[in-house]
Amino acid sequence: GNNVAGYGGMILLRHGSGWITAYGRAASTNVVRGQKVSRGDVIGNTGSGAGPQLHFQLRQKRTPVDPLGKLPPV
Repeated sequence: GNNVAGYGGMILLRHGSGWITAYGRAASTNVVRGQKVSRGDVIGNTGSGAGPQLHFQLRQKRTPVDPLGKLPPV
């Protein structure tokens, strides 16, 4: 949705066991509430106003968690 001030369009993905990833500043979304997605699916577009931007957040239930220790290295 787009009701979170400062984040533009926001997409929340539930991963199970209370884990949620949040993606903000989406100019458009390719998913709808309740839709299941898979790795590699395009869930939205950041647009190009001031260049592509993405706000990413990892949450355990409602609490933000530092993703560096939780995501695999690139």
